[in-house]
Amino acid sequence: MSVILNFSPLALFFIMLGVGMSVTLKNFIEVFQDFKVLLIGLLSQIIILPFIGLLFAIILPVELVFKLGMILITCVPSAVTSNYITKLISGNVALSVSLTAITASLSFITIPFVLIIVAPIALDGASIFQELDFIKMSLGLLFITTIPVLLGIVINTKFSIFVKKINKYYSIFSLLLFIIIIFAAWFSEWNIIIGLYKSIGLLVTALALTVLIVSYTLVNLFNLNEANKKTIIVESFVQNAAMAIIVGGIAFGSTSGYLAIAALYALLQYKILLFFWATNKLFKKLNKS
Repeated sequence: MSVILNFSPLALFFIMLGVGMSVTLKNFIEVFQDFKVLLIGLLSQIIILPFIGLLFAIILPVELVFKLGMILITCVPSAVTSNYITKLISGNVALSVSLTAITASLSFITIPFVLIIVAPIALDGASIFQELDFIKMSLGLLFITTIPVLLGIVINTKFSIFVKKINKYYSIFSLLLFIIIIFAAWFSEWNIIIGLYKSIGLLVTALALTVLIVSYTLVNLFNLNEANKKTIIVESFVQNAAMAIIVGGIAFGSTSGYLAIAALYALLQYKILLFFWATNKLFKKLNKS
């Protein structure tokens, strides 16, 4: 895992560059025309999700490393796969890519704020958080998340024809990097995942379902169309586990059990979405017959 973590900041740079290259100025114009929807999406991802993670960490009597895992997975932005899933379920793709890009760009502030300012207060001054340096972490995230996203947007704006030609292949490349990081975490944490599967599995399942239920409830409180509802739910639910693993590895090292939480969430989020998607398709067929 240490070898993967040595190269993971560069891998994350390329993944975030791809996020930026998937965004156009047209996307931003479309999204900002319905600013309320954008704010609801940002509220869900930047405020509500970290609050859920912190609440789980405070309430549940588990080891500190698992509390750390829950906080990490809920304070990172959505995964690059969320844009593809949004397209598959006929969501608002412009909103999806805009939310992914904006939350990724802001992560150099939001992640350190949660880990260094909020988490120690919530967990009664846990020393593992107090050892972190806000400025150092912010600058690190600025260079591996924010700058590549902005650079990708500039590249797409200046060289749109070139980007259209390579985007399909670059998306596959980004997805492979994402999968490699997740599987590396699975491999390094295999003994913990197998040994404590029942307790950690139930914990992560409860966390994932809570995120899904809360985001579903949130979008139904507002007068949003179905495409925007689907998009915000997916963007809130599909978390960037690869970023959680990388940020955690840089900040806390590669030997802690928190990686098990991120690796399990990465798998479960897609299983849960697939279950709901298949169930929805089945009910639609039954209603037609």
